[in-house]
Amino acid sequence: MAEWKQRYNSFNSDKGLTYYQNYRGIINWLDGSKFLPPPVECNLDPVMGCNLDCYFCITQNYMKGVKHKKLSLEYMKELVDFLSDWGVRGLCISGGGEPTLHKGLPELIDYAKDKMDVAVVTNGTKVIDEFKHCRWVALSVDAANRDTYEKIKGKDWFDMVIDNISNMAKGADYCFKFLILPENQYEIYDACKLARELGVQDFHARPCDFERSDISGSKRLAIDIEAVKAQFKQCHELEDENFHVYTITHKFNDDFHVKHDYPECLAAPLLLPVLTDANGYLCVEHKMEGKYKLGSCNPPYDILSWWGGDKHRQMIKDIIPEEDCSRCIYSSYHNQIESIKNDRMCLSFP
Repeated sequence: MAEWKQRYNSFNSDKGLTYYQNYRGIINWLDGSKFLPPPVECNLDPVMGCNLDCYFCITQNYMKGVKHKKLSLEYMKELVDFLSDWGVRGLCISGGGEPTLHKGLPELIDYAKDKMDVAVVTNGTKVIDEFKHCRWVALSVDAANRDTYEKIKGKDWFDMVIDNISNMAKGADYCFKFLILPENQYEIYDACKLARELGVQDFHARPCDFERSDISGSKRLAIDIEAVKAQFKQCHELEDENFHVYTITHKFNDDFHVKHDYPECLAAPLLLPVLTDANGYLCVEHKMEGKYKLGSCNPPYDILSWWGGDKHRQMIKDIIPEEDCSRCIYSSYHNQIESIKNDRMCLSFP
């Protein structure tokens, strides 16, 4: 089943091969080298909290009881300076909830935009002009109408969100994101048509991972696979040079359930999550889990005291994907690193 028409796109995990030098560095480091390349991206949570109540949200487990609710703007600017000097290329501002709830977000984007590529993951309930400075903005809408939106997100804000999207400043690549759930599985095509009408550049749909042990009521969702595939085909027929459709399934099995087709966790060092407690964690799928806390990021240069250290290396080696992980956003990258342990590509010969 085709996931896209244009092979060279941001959602194709084959782009991981452009991180070849990072891959080689990770392999050498796991074999005992003291040098681990800096991450390609920092995933930054500026604030802990949300104005919606999505029952499927992966942050629900760690948002409750967190003492540190937000990072200061001054600290985040210092972090951006450090990351830029260190060689980190991307800053993805997401959050343990909704990043636009942090009043300093506009200034943070404006400050970071000339130092690294900036992206934001938002629910679209608040529009800021600075979005236009981002490389991309992901809009988690997940519905095609008011009834479904309120049912899965807990607020009757669909019309407001759609109006916000239609009025967003041009400049960034905007992506209408749609997690497939039992409640919305028959309106994927309608959502795709809506996204195109709104003038966004991308429509992204994928199954929701509701099998995580850290989600309340976790279970395998009842999804009509054939109906979803039929809608995927319809969605791709809407594509043109200004509107692109991505129906992402390669990180799931044929029934849209979680799969672990990689033997080891190898790609985690491509990304560094920094959370509202100003600590760095091993993986975005294990935020605020003490077992996966790498160390303090305050002040930011403290990162160098533990990045690539023995604790970091052993933490990765101890991970058993089948037991410790749910769906992995880097599953394909793990396999790519595994495949190039023995360099068979003769890169010195184009």
